[in-house]
Amino acid sequence: MPNKHIAIDPPILPSFETMSKGILDDRLDELESYKNVYLSNCQLEGTKGVDFQYAYFDNVKIINTYFKKLSLQDVEISKSDFANTECEESLLNRVEFINSRLLGFKAIKSRLKNVIFKGCQCQFSQFNFSKLERAIFDNCNLENSTFLEASLTKVKFINCQMNNVILVDTKFKETDFRGSNIEGLQININQLKGAILDPFQAAYILQRYTNVIVKAVDEQTTDNA
Repeated sequence: MPNKHIAIDPPILPSFETMSKGILDDRLDELESYKNVYLSNCQLEGTKGVDFQYAYFDNVKIINTYFKKLSLQDVEISKSDFANTECEESLLNRVEFINSRLLGFKAIKSRLKNVIFKGCQCQFSQFNFSKLERAIFDNCNLENSTFLEASLTKVKFINCQMNNVILVDTKFKETDFRGSNIEGLQININQLKGAILDPFQAAYILQRYTNVIVKAVDEQTTDNA
């Protein structure tokens, strides 16, 4: 199995006892900064310029909403729902998404650094025109997701479902796909520099995009003569 460990800084969080519980009326104010907060079993709506530092989200719903320049720093998000939520020109640093629902989630023109997605449902998510640096997708479902013109630096996909994922015009640097299912992957064959594939993935890409026939040494070829 591929090594799961890359140099990712985890969230720096204070103890729960020192955190403020909830936000007044579960309402986010534009350009407001929220620090040392514990959010649980609530629903929030997006707005512009919200900043979270040292925060814990537990079973929080932020669905069908829009954030402009959202900032998340040192945040852990567990069992929460961000379905069809869009974050544009946002910054995420030292953030963990654990067992969360991100169907149709969009991080557009954003920067994600030291971010972990673990056991998340990310089907139809979009990371278009975004920069991901030191990020891990661990046992996530990314089917039909897009990383159009994204930059992936030291990003690792571990045991992920990546069927029909679009990686067109994406830039790779130490981007590790080994062990994930990439059936139907859409990618530019001439822009694979910096991607790390296992032998099965490499053979699949060759057959899909170059019509090269990949066979084992002892496997018989078809005689059409």
